[in-house]
This record gives sequence, structure tokens and C-alpha cells, in this order.
Amino acid sequence: MGPPPPDAGAAGTMRRGSVIAGRYRLDHPLATGGMARVWTATDEVLGRRVAVKLLLEHYLADASFVRRFRAEALAAARLTHPSVVAVYDTCSDDGVEAIVMELVDGSTLRAHMDARGPLPAEEACRIAGRVAEALAVAHKAQIVHRDIKPANVLLSTSGRVVVTDFGIAKASEVGDLTTDRQMLGTAKYLAPEQVEGAPVDGRSDLYALGVVLFEMLCGRVPFLSDTEAATALARLHQDPPPPRSLRPDLSPELEQVVLRLLARDPDDRWPDAASLARTLGAVAAGNALPPLPAPPAPRPAPAARATAAAPSPAPHGAPVAPGPPPRAPAPPPTDVAPAERGPRRRGAPTVFVVALLALAALVVGALAWRLLSPGGTEQVRPAATAFDPFGTDGENDPDEGRASDGDPATTWSTETYNDGPVVADYKEGGDGVGLALDLGEERAVDELVLTSPSTGWDARVYVLADAPAADVASWGEPAATGEDLPADARFALDGAEGRYVLLWITRTTDEGQVVVAEASVEART
Repeated sequence: MGPPPPDAGAAGTMRRGSVIAGRYRLDHPLATGGMARVWTATDEVLGRRVAVKLLLEHYLADASFVRRFRAEALAAARLTHPSVVAVYDTCSDDGVEAIVMELVDGSTLRAHMDARGPLPAEEACRIAGRVAEALAVAHKAQIVHRDIKPANVLLSTSGRVVVTDFGIAKASEVGDLTTDRQMLGTAKYLAPEQVEGAPVDGRSDLYALGVVLFEMLCGRVPFLSDTEAATALARLHQDPPPPRSLRPDLSPELEQVVLRLLARDPDDRWPDAASLARTLGAVAAGNALPPLPAPPAPRPAPAARATAAAPSPAPHGAPVAPGPPPRAPAPPPTDVAPAERGPRRRGAPTVFVVALLALAALVVGALAWRLLSPGGTEQVRPAATAFDPFGTDGENDPDEGRASDGDPATTWSTETYNDGPVVADYKEGGDGVGLALDLGEERAVDELVLTSPSTGWDARVYVLADAPAADVASWGEPAATGEDLPADARFALDGAEGRYVLLWITRTTDEGQVVVAEASVEART
């Protein structure tokens, strides 16, 4: 994107100070894309800064572009998540098509990578994990983004990662906006099925995210040719280079994650965005990776074939799922009559023995599949209670329910400590505050996920069978710890069992406070 050209049309003729829909005053142009121009603006009714996206004039006469532009607003407005840009309003009058959105202060991932080059693995996985969380929400709503790329990922100054530009997204109930096999998306990040004009689903977004993750880690995309067409076509006939061939310090497990995302066949890719987000979150937190989801077993050959076809190879470095043994080839034809073959030698394998061996292999394969496949999890929104065992006036107790009410706009916060950050000495009592999260019953807990604008604070997380007492020593060892935490912190709890998850804040921000907008728990089903 670059500065707006002088002849861009209606969106280009808008000037600083122009007012859209009687309330949105344009302040500064931010960027121009293929379909629209984005401005910073002021909502003069609510007195807040917003972003306004204006469809370029030469697309206003094209009904399909107008439909696609409006579909963006409808698609994004249905999604509520800290990593999805919020849509506030739409305008469609006086020859103007506009979408009014949340203004995210910060820069794009594209600008960040251009300035920094390859990113540390933990940072790259944190960013990709947040994008995967946004995609999980979109895919659950039957929305495919179709254009995941660094320019559509915003990095806010508060630490949020926000996915924007659903301009070519497709919701299941919206008519097909890609008729005539029109290829949409940016060539570097297209999935093979998009290049071929085939139907797409959420796995196409995961492929694009794999390209973005590859680029964050290696400083380049896996496929790049002289033209956009050649770049797009390269992925149909070539395997991506293993990331460790470009960056040897990466772990083999992370390389498997990337290559699994970049599988040519959608059936061989990572199965869903939610489990991908959990895996990338574990890498970002410096924890061991959970078991990678096993790829599907090779598809059986058509019944009409005389022999079994060899299964297509798995992506380089990807774990291979156990499966049934290959069917033995038929014996070669012979003209020798059965009576002339002589008696069967003692000890020769019989059909019965072969069947037993095949059955044993199937049992072993099934057991291995069961052991290697991750258990199912679900998001639990616990009841939240402020916990201040060493204070006397509570800790904003009337607001405690806001920490898990499903609305990121409502928050709970600690009190503001004017004498500096709160510090709690582990197992020695002292000042400290927390948030006790009641799951309602004992569960095996994999992760605590926090949505918070606060940064630079420390915490420990405990999983307890009973409600926490004032005796810190009775809590045992923490299930997870975090220091100098970013916004939207995550704590991997590795299946710790208990009814209560205690977020124990041992150091607040330098401003003497910690704010929690949403707290949720991933628990095993």
C-alpha cells in the first residue's frame, strides 16, 4: 500500500475534513489497497477515533465489487474477538460505500518484518497463534478470510495482534463472489486450491498462515518467482524448502508444524485453527509442544484397481500416522498346477498366521493413534471472584464478574497502588492479589487465556481442588508462571487437575494496576 493517487476516484476526491454520513470526519489517509482507501477519522457523535474504509469510485458501478465490499462488513461484524478488527458501522449513500472500523494504533506485520527481518521463533509463533485464534472464530462462523498476509495483520502498540480486511471473505450464506473460477488473494500466500480455482475452506487460510509463519521465521516466503503467476503456480509442483535448511536453530517440531501447514493437499494440512493456536501458544511460551495431530491415514485405492496404490508422501518432516499395513501384492501368475507344487513345507506362513499378524498391526496402530492424538478440549468461561487475602477492602469486588462475562469491553482490575507495583513473595505471604476462577467441577486444564491491555506484569497460576485459602504455602507449586507479561497473556497448564484456577498477580504494571478484560480456560472434555 502507498499514498493515495490523485485520480483514485470518489475515495480519492475525499479531502481532510470531509464528513461521511453526517458524523465521520476524515483526518488522515492511512493506506490504499486494490479496492479501497483507508482513512483515520473522528466519529463526531461519540467523540472517538475510528478507521473509515472507502470503496474506490471505479468499483462503485460494479455490483459484484459492491457486494463483496458490503460482505466484508457483514462478515467481520459477526465476529467478536480481540484479534479481529471490530466493525462499528457501514455507510451506503451519496455515491459513497464506506465501512467504519476500530482504529488500531500500531503497524502492520509487513512493516514490522521489513524493519526487523526474521523474527525470534517465540515472537513469530505468538503472532501466528493470535492470527490462528481469529481464524478459529471466523471458521466457526463459516467465514473464510481468503487473503491472510502480513499486510492484513496489525500489531498494536498495546501488544494486540489484529486480523483485518475481510474484503474477499466468503460466508456460507452469501452468494459465491468468485464465479468464473476467479482467483482471489495475494499470489505469495495463495493455497494451491486457490491457484487452481477450486473450492476453498478454512484450510486454505491455514495454508496462507503457514506461508506467513515461514516468512516470519526465515525472512522469505517459500515460493518466489519473477512473476506473480509463476509464484502462484510454483506451489502446485514443488515442495517448500524445509525451514531448518534456511534457519538451522529452529526446532524439528516447529519445522513439522510449518510443513504440515504447507501441505499441497488440504486433507494433509493441520486440521483446524483452534488446535494450531494452542500449539503455537506453547512455542511462544517456551513450553514443550503438545502432540501434533496425526495426518489422516492414506486413502484406499479404488476397488477397480488390481493392486493398492502407494500413498502420497507426507510433507517432509511431518509425523506419519499409524495405519493398517499395506495389502500384499498378488502373487505372480504361474502355469504350474496345484498338484505339481509339492507339499507345503512345515513352518511356511499360512493365511491364518498372516491374518493374525495383520490384526496385531492394526491393534498396535490403533493404540499408537490413541496415544499420539491429543484429547479434545473445550473453552470454559469460569465464574470469577476477586481474591485479596491480605487486604481489607477487597479488590474491586463488584466488578469481578466482568472478567469472564464474554464481553471484552467490560473489565475487572486490581486497585491502583500508588506506591508502585505489588510484589508477593512466594510462600512467604506478603502483598498480592488475584482472581479465583471456578470451573464448577474438577477438570484437567490445559491453558488459561487472558485478554488484557496490561503489559509488563508478573503472575503465577495455580490449579486447586478447593477454593484458595489465605495460606499461600497450602497452594503447592504453581502450574505456570509468567514474568513481564504481554497483553493477552496465555499460561500453559499441561492438564493440571482441579476445580479452581487461581491467577495470582505477584507484580502489577509500573502504574500499579492490572486490568483483565476476559479470562477463559481450555479444559479437557
